[in-house]
Amino acid sequence: IGISRFPVDAQDITTLLSLSDMAMYEAKKQKNSFCIYANKFRSLQRRKVEIDQELYTALKKNEFYMVYQPQINRDGTLHGVEALVRWNNENLGNVGPAEFIPIAEESNFIVALSRFITRQSAQDIYDVQTTLGITFHLAINLSIKQLFSQNFIQNLLDDLKLFKDNYEFITLEITERLFIEDTEHILPILNLLTEKGFELSLDDFGTGYSSLSVLRTLPINELKIDKSFVDDMLTDRDACVLSESIIKIGQNLSMKTLAEGVELEAQVDLLKFQKCDIFQGYYYSKPLSKDDLISFILNQTS
Repeated sequence: IGISRFPVDAQDITTLLSLSDMAMYEAKKQKNSFCIYANKFRSLQRRKVEIDQELYTALKKNEFYMVYQPQINRDGTLHGVEALVRWNNENLGNVGPAEFIPIAEESNFIVALSRFITRQSAQDIYDVQTTLGITFHLAINLSIKQLFSQNFIQNLLDDLKLFKDNYEFITLEITERLFIEDTEHILPILNLLTEKGFELSLDDFGTGYSSLSVLRTLPINELKIDKSFVDDMLTDRDACVLSESIIKIGQNLSMKTLAEGVELEAQVDLLKFQKCDIFQGYYYSKPLSKDDLISFILNQTS
């Protein structure tokens, strides 16, 4: 529910309806909520329009670039990296992914952006692996609209052609949100991806909509423990219990578990005690450019 007030916010019905619509958009972010219009929403809406307009020329201007955050096995060796997109716009400056990705997802622009992410990260990681003579996992996030886009599978294979049909070290990350969209349509796609050799990771597990019965039917190889659990696990018993429960679910279903947002040694120690398999976060490394990733790997193996 979005609420605007007469005569505080406006004095005509058209403006009141427009303002209440802005408030409703904010309420939808929280789900099952209401929001009363505030003046700050007007500037937020203006910012959203600016970002939306700049996105459509950003690819042509080569404003997007990729960084890679290492994922570390429990024994300290490199498991892989997650590909993360960044945007430096000539008018807006650096725009964070938490701000521009949701706006891109509201339109079909996310499909073109996702293809750029896949192609660029494939090229970068192929270069790194060739330079160093090693192989490791590359994790790429899939968007809902990308999965539903025309020729999705063929486009994905085309964008990853450098790997020559050898996809066992490509991990595709999906979110629990997918399974309120169209499970019957999505499951055959996921099954086809696993048949091609891809690994599938369920991102932000425990924060969304999946039931255990749905999880049982999915061809998932990995569960990602959401950062919110990791942040609070040292001080909040419930967060600690939930992380341990997710790890046990993964073990019982023969899935790996990956904790994201790991920043403290105490978090690492506790997660290792709980038998988490893979760790990702600033404790090990910030997201790195291709060249910095090469240096990181060389330092780790030296």
